[in-house]
Amino acid sequence: MESEGEMLFCNQATFTLFESSASEFKHIDSLCVHWHFFDAEDRALGASVSPLHQVMMQQEPIRGHFFKIVSDQKSKWIKMSVIPLHGATGSIELLVSSCEDVTIHKTDELRYQAMVNYDPLTKLPNRVLLSDRLSLAIAHARRKTTAVAVCMIDLDGFKEVNDTLGHEAGDEVLIEAAKRMRKVVRGDDTVARLGGDEFVIILVNLFKSEECAVTLYRLLNTLSQPYSVQGGQWARITASIGVSLYPDDRVEPEILLRHADVAMYKSKNSGKNKFSFFDVGSDQKVKANYKALSKIKQALQSGDFCLYYQPKLNVASNSVVELEALARWNHPLLGLISPGEFLPLIESDEELSAEFDYWVIREALAQLHIWRALGIPLKVCVNISPRQFKESHFMARVQELDALSECPGALLRHLELEIVETAAVENLGRSNSVIVECKRLGITFALDDFGTGYSSLMHLRELAIDTIKIDRLFVSGMLENSENMAIVQAMIALASAFDIAVTAEGAEHIEEVLSLMELGCDAIQGFAIARPMPAKEVAGFIATFTPDPRWKIASMSLPSKTDFELLLAATNHKYWMELVLSELERFPLEEAVLQGYTRECRFGFWLQRGRDAAYRKSSAFHHLVTLHRNLHEHVDHLAQRLTVEKRSILAQERLMLQSLSTELIEWLERMRKTVGIHRKEAYENERSKSIKEK
Repeated sequence: MESEGEMLFCNQATFTLFESSASEFKHIDSLCVHWHFFDAEDRALGASVSPLHQVMMQQEPIRGHFFKIVSDQKSKWIKMSVIPLHGATGSIELLVSSCEDVTIHKTDELRYQAMVNYDPLTKLPNRVLLSDRLSLAIAHARRKTTAVAVCMIDLDGFKEVNDTLGHEAGDEVLIEAAKRMRKVVRGDDTVARLGGDEFVIILVNLFKSEECAVTLYRLLNTLSQPYSVQGGQWARITASIGVSLYPDDRVEPEILLRHADVAMYKSKNSGKNKFSFFDVGSDQKVKANYKALSKIKQALQSGDFCLYYQPKLNVASNSVVELEALARWNHPLLGLISPGEFLPLIESDEELSAEFDYWVIREALAQLHIWRALGIPLKVCVNISPRQFKESHFMARVQELDALSECPGALLRHLELEIVETAAVENLGRSNSVIVECKRLGITFALDDFGTGYSSLMHLRELAIDTIKIDRLFVSGMLENSENMAIVQAMIALASAFDIAVTAEGAEHIEEVLSLMELGCDAIQGFAIARPMPAKEVAGFIATFTPDPRWKIASMSLPSKTDFELLLAATNHKYWMELVLSELERFPLEEAVLQGYTRECRFGFWLQRGRDAAYRKSSAFHHLVTLHRNLHEHVDHLAQRLTVEKRSILAQERLMLQSLSTELIEWLERMRKTVGIHRKEAYENERSKSIKEK
């Protein structure tokens, strides 16, 4: 062949290969009359980019070049080599070309590549080819200063299609979804299938994220259109898409895919049928948190954590009988770190959160043993994370820690567990079973952050808690904000109605303490009482603790709370008596109902849990206990007799029970008056003493 493209000589094999005669094969361009040329990627090639033209232009030989020729009836794969022959002047005078039909070999090769690099169902690139395409796209973006978007796609509702319409219908949906994706993107973009209903799209040559968003909106729209499947049925799916952008997210290709996956789950968890971009700043924060968690784990193992204890003022006795355990981190460089800086991180890690909670309980039990040996009758309150509280083995683990303590079985009654309000009311049945198990072991239970969640009267009635803790949010602003004052007052009254103790947190000023006493709060905690302190300082603090004289006077001059308790106790008893008499008049007796009345009553709960020390020390109180027990025994004995004799209560039997009930109410009133007189005398003495000291 001459350099101008005229054909000088062809052997018969060449005519056979290209299916042309000598008269038709006069010039290089005559090949384009019967055949269309394509490269290995199925892109059309003009005559100007054929190997013959390239050698003439570049003056360099080409060996082993593959291309495909396609006519109306068939296609062939050709392997061509072209060598130029130069004349005396150095210019190309002749081209020597050899061609070989490699259709069978190339078809087998492409079939193998398809098996290795393509998904057999959708014919899309698989994970292997996707990795190559992504690496090439990033390299191209670096050279051209453009962006690449890696879009992770998960089909929402695809499992339901498989389950309801069958796997064949599911395959049809996947094939159609793949076709729709290819139609939405450009020719240079890549659509790949990872497996199942997960796809990845690589969008290249982007200059701003808005270009990506336009494509993704179109993609969401087309994927959410109905799908026609076998049998004339219709399927509906949507898509959740996560996007990571290079070079904003300048990481390795595999990490880009992982970040897109994280963003995809963000879309899925926030409602589906949407796309979300990966937040690079948030990811950096996660990595920083991970490093911090590693340091916390190491510090816990190294013994760098300790417990501080904050005293609570018992209003009735004007003394400290309980402390709250608060964790501190003794950092070797930063010093003492407060829990607000590390607890949120700990609670984000399930394993570490459990380890930390049980460490706190173990440390508190060990400290209780030390104080018990010193003769200090203190109680310790420990905060429990919601995650551990919900675990089925939580109470078993607490018992294991008690068994490993220095004094098994004797320390749990000095322990109070505390859980935030929102966690306790989330699953009332589970919460109450844990609380009941606590009480069986002697552990009391407190509801923390009361008022910040969504407790109702029903929750307080059903949860067998001992104490509610009013959040500092209300306490700290009660003097400046009348609404806060009203909320605190309402919460105290509500707790009193259910015979639940109240602790107010965050009291920082004496005025707040006095106001809380006036409102009838049982215990107060805050800087106005004492700051958290190391365990070694607690014994000295208790020994030297002297209540502010104003606290003592206030506690003596406020009979309203205890008077209300007595009034409520009397009312509860009268109501119980009416119910019992009403049931005893029935025939036949409803045994199960009656047993509930005879064995328990709210007046009995008050006798067991009455928090006013002055009443409990009264001789009348002990007489009330005896009267109450005798009354229950009479009711129980009478109920058994009526059941055996198959009759209802007689008038004289009714009169006897009413007489016992009246005697109990009289002794209750006698106790109230006696204690009231003593309290008034003590108040006057303290007030006079205070005036003299001034």
